[in-house]
Amino acid sequence: MPQPYRSRTKRRLVGIIKASAITGVLCYLLGCLQVVMTIPAHACPDQLELRPPVHLVRYDSGILPPRVTCHWDSGAQKDFVSGWINPLALTCAVVLTAALVTALCLFCRRHRKAPTR
Repeated sequence: MPQPYRSRTKRRLVGIIKASAITGVLCYLLGCLQVVMTIPAHACPDQLELRPPVHLVRYDSGILPPRVTCHWDSGAQKDFVSGWINPLALTCAVVLTAALVTALCLFCRRHRKAPTR
């Protein structure tokens, strides 16, 4: 009777590991795609039609974590990476880490109880 429970637990753990790894990688790649596709000259133009004119002060970008932000001298700023990407990728990384630690603990426990020859 303990064998089906152990097998079910192993399958669930493997499913959690796969799902969190795939979701996290896809979120990260989508964020990186948004970074690569943002062209500063088009995304962050100077707003010369306003009085007084507003000029771009700083353009920040990076891929760890994926971010693209324009800062204007009026104090306005705009983010171009979707707001849900980084929190979801971080959540997936935490779940993946917890699942891998759990799998390692179960593996060590199983081999510690195994009879030696």
